[in-house]
Amino acid sequence: MNLEVASVIKEFTEPIAEDEEIYSEGKSNAHDQVKVAQPVNRHPVLLVAAADSPEGLPPTIRRCFSHEISMDPLNEEQRKEMLTQSLQHVSELLPNISLEDLVKDLVGQTSGFMPRDLRALVADVGANLVHSHGSQDVKVVHGDLKEGSHESKPIENDGSHDSAKSLSKEDVMKSLERSKKRNATALGTPKVPNVKWEDVGGLEDVKKSILDTVQLPLLHKDLFSSGLRKRSGVLFYGPPGTGKTLLAKAVATECSLNFLSVKGPELINMYIGESEKNVRDIFQKARSARPCVIFFDELDSLAPARGASGDSGGVMDRVVSQMLAEIDGLNDSTQDLFIIGASNRPDLIDPALLRPGRFDKLLYVGVNSEASYRERVLKALTRKFKLKEDISLLSIAKRCPPNFTGADMYALCADAWFHAAKRKALASDSDSTGSDEMDVSIIVEYEDFLKVLGEISPSLSMAELKKYELLREQFEGSSR
Repeated sequence: MNLEVASVIKEFTEPIAEDEEIYSEGKSNAHDQVKVAQPVNRHPVLLVAAADSPEGLPPTIRRCFSHEISMDPLNEEQRKEMLTQSLQHVSELLPNISLEDLVKDLVGQTSGFMPRDLRALVADVGANLVHSHGSQDVKVVHGDLKEGSHESKPIENDGSHDSAKSLSKEDVMKSLERSKKRNATALGTPKVPNVKWEDVGGLEDVKKSILDTVQLPLLHKDLFSSGLRKRSGVLFYGPPGTGKTLLAKAVATECSLNFLSVKGPELINMYIGESEKNVRDIFQKARSARPCVIFFDELDSLAPARGASGDSGGVMDRVVSQMLAEIDGLNDSTQDLFIIGASNRPDLIDPALLRPGRFDKLLYVGVNSEASYRERVLKALTRKFKLKEDISLLSIAKRCPPNFTGADMYALCADAWFHAAKRKALASDSDSTGSDEMDVSIIVEYEDFLKVLGEISPSLSMAELKKYELLREQFEGSSR
């Protein structure tokens, strides 16, 4: 009987046809699995099956099980307990690091990790030691790092205590980065983008509003756990090319949140019910990686006003309804999950999404023509450039047209660097000395910016900018 049960468990983990008519005719393995399961029910045997998602199981198979248990990812306390137990075995290799502080740092950066991911992280720390000092001195025992084990064997040192090797915190962080990259290779896996506030020039007022909405509930969970309805939705709106997507990524980075970016075409499916299922899957994936930010780019194309889309099947209306149901489920103050949307046309978005409790925080990200503001943007864009000493970014900012967007200023800096690189290449080609020690650094000069300013045209006309300003007045007036 034990072998029979084991075979059933194995079969349930394999793909099964979703069409009930097909497997009812005996053309799939589902019917055979039910027949195998029936004699099990007549014996005192516990039948256990595992599946990535119960949604893919045919109803006939699913009815064989009276209980379903969802195995959620580890929460913060569970990750802390598991990391503490695992790292205690290698604490002698971390003599200069406080184990408590190290665990605290790792817990904050391993949201969404499964037990096997944490075990792989600890094993990678040991592999760092082997790589750094050679395998002759250090022996890593992997015996209990296999699937299903919750314990890591200590890393043994074959030498004397005087020759004992040690790891630094930087080594542990390198292992963590490698673990994150391995996890991010899976399709749709949330990750923390590498965008800092210093990459976003200006927009100080918008940054402050974002931090009040996102960072405060994370830092003061005790204050926000009193049943108060949490404001978890932010909508960036304004002209294209003003840095809305960049802002969302910077929020995730600075607040140490996982980041899940979603665009409309990725969710829409031609089959009935699949688009709504994709929306549910996105939110479930984000819940598994809490704390997490879901970023909906071009929200107006994903959630247009219901009844106005004109599609015969009403697909978009059902998608909007599903999004409303999922967003309403985020109001639980214990869920560290935030939604950020970006749109050029908020007037096309379904009004129900802009009501309190959903995307209720509307932030206009527009074009600022002040020279001091544009100077900060240029500093952010050129912070990795090698500029000539006498160059004045303020002077360049004053020469930019008033309808220059952030994307236009990025193009200005990129083209100026290209002109400098081209000048350097021509100079090296004409150099007759043939010296191999020629300086290869590219220095961007003031004239490079002036040349590009004479060639580039703003991507946004003054008439279009005026329309966006009127749209801003409409939404800011209605929110007062």
